[in-house]
Amino acid sequence: MTLKEEVEDPRTLQKIHNILFPMEFTKLDEIVNLVFSTAEDLKQEDEQMTAEGDESECESDVEKKSVPVSFHDACIQKIEPILKTSLIKKSRASYVSSDGRLGVICAVSKQYERRGERWFWFAFHPHQKDFLSKLDKGYAAFGCGSENLLILVPRQTFIPWLEGMNKTHLEDRFYWHVHIYVEDDTIALYRAKGFPEIDLKPFLVK
Repeated sequence: MTLKEEVEDPRTLQKIHNILFPMEFTKLDEIVNLVFSTAEDLKQEDEQMTAEGDESECESDVEKKSVPVSFHDACIQKIEPILKTSLIKKSRASYVSSDGRLGVICAVSKQYERRGERWFWFAFHPHQKDFLSKLDKGYAAFGCGSENLLILVPRQTFIPWLEGMNKTHLEDRFYWHVHIYVEDDTIALYRAKGFPEIDLKPFLVK
């Protein structure tokens, strides 16, 4: 159960379910593959996200290795009164109401600094988009450094923004980069070249 709550990709969860059924010892390779795919899934959200087309800048100005952060539950505690419902943890980043009609994807990031600005990097995955799309009401939440700087965006507003975000393509998956920067009185979503920045102040949780 603990592993289920930490694994985010539903494909990995399905492999875990399948492996619990009796099998021949000749299928040991499937268990080995599962171990590696599960480790990869757990690692993904702990990696620093860097923007495509700006990678050299990020490498020089932002430390490449980051200490994993985990304050999802603290963010959810602030979100529940706003949505007027209790939320049940389904995985590391996904939470749902008891009736299954409302849900939240909650991503968190440590703080990075570059040229006097504070930056936060998040990965947003297609399966998270699918999760939100199937709900009556869905929200994307982003904890920036701690639960004290928290963005909460309704699904119908957030999903159209994905079109303008940078992507990382891997061998068998891809994810979008969510880049949020803070400078003085500004908090905004930075997107790919040619797409305007988005003011996130209306979505701040106070």
